[in-house]
Amino acid sequence: MRDPEFQDRPELPLHIKGEEGKPRLLFWQRMSRGMEVVIYLLLLLAVLKIFGPELDRQAELKAEATRLTQIQADKEEQVARLRQEHRLLKTDKEYLESIARDRLNLQREGEYVIRLQREEEE
Repeated sequence: MRDPEFQDRPELPLHIKGEEGKPRLLFWQRMSRGMEVVIYLLLLLAVLKIFGPELDRQAELKAEATRLTQIQADKEEQVARLRQEHRLLKTDKEYLESIARDRLNLQREGEYVIRLQREEEE
């Protein structure tokens, strides 16, 4: 039987279970995800702020280590040259004579010395 006071209103939306809060729920879900992104970005910036100077310092130390390694290699090469010269001065009389004549500006009888100027190596 039909109720005489019932009036049908088709302009009103039907309420289906679970849909009454849907537009509001989507808004808060989007806001929640947006806040997650903001929090992760802030955490990333904090990590960079904390560890950034340490990373810069580490790069400086690596550059310094490379420079010191090059200096060490140069010094080892210089030591090797000086050791060889020392060995030659002790064992090779001709080499000793030529070095002595060169550094002391001496010459043998009847010998002409021609000096060539070389640029100094740094």
